[in-house]
Amino acid sequence: MITYMRCNDVSMEHIFQAFSLGFSDYSIRLTTDQDDFAARFFGPEGNTRNHSFLAMDEDQPIGLILGGVRQFDGYKTMRCGTLCIAPAYRGQGISNKLLELHKQTAISADCQQLWLEVIKDNHRAVKLYEKQGYQARYTLKYYNGTLPSTPAAAPSSSYILKEVTFDDVAAFRKTLTDCHIHWQSDTPYYATSTQEAFLGIYEVNQTCLGMVSMSAQGKINFLWVDPKHRNQGLGCALLHRAAKIQKVEKVYICLSDNDSLEGFIQKIGLSKDPIEQYEMGMLLKVDHVVQ
Repeated sequence: MITYMRCNDVSMEHIFQAFSLGFSDYSIRLTTDQDDFAARFFGPEGNTRNHSFLAMDEDQPIGLILGGVRQFDGYKTMRCGTLCIAPAYRGQGISNKLLELHKQTAISADCQQLWLEVIKDNHRAVKLYEKQGYQARYTLKYYNGTLPSTPAAAPSSSYILKEVTFDDVAAFRKTLTDCHIHWQSDTPYYATSTQEAFLGIYEVNQTCLGMVSMSAQGKINFLWVDPKHRNQGLGCALLHRAAKIQKVEKVYICLSDNDSLEGFIQKIGLSKDPIEQYEMGMLLKVDHVVQ
């Protein structure tokens, strides 16, 4: 008999067992241990055990949905951090039940939308989410490579390039109200990181012209340059200085339907990965959207 339990009522070992079994035949091999899984999925990913559910067959974990809540694109959002079912149990309605529990938890938490990411070529999963009411909103593309050889200093003495703080980046990010950044690159994702490199580039009068945030692994989480000052080398200067601080040769970035930034990334020679994802969402209510 299949039963469903909230994840704060089960052990982390059971949660990890369900995750490992559910992704045992995944197209992308996942290699992680229980400690790393817990640190990531219940850390920067933003999932919480009281918003997550486990499916059990007697004492065997066979299905898992993770959920986390935060403000996202102006909505209080419940994101599905993962959904997986053991191969032998697929096609029995377990995914539908877990998604219904996920949705009802979001409604109870006064969330205004549901959100998730899914590989575009995973047609079975895409169809499942569409039947649940999700719609594709954005396409995620991944680029990686080595930065072109160029001086790491600011382009000219007219600019000042300096290290800033997370609070500086987060405050500036809030001014970009029409800018969508996907869940795993927006400021809440790396708010508690002690290894992120934050840089700003300024005019001599302290007007901010650009900012970058880069992880210790070379992930470009945030890159912005004032449209009036683009094509002047400011973006490259920010990236090179951040890469130097992080001591990385290769960098990577995930783009979500940002043609201007994608054009820049292509121009500096980063290569596109073949895998793309959909960001899919479902509105729950829109009567009190937070601006």
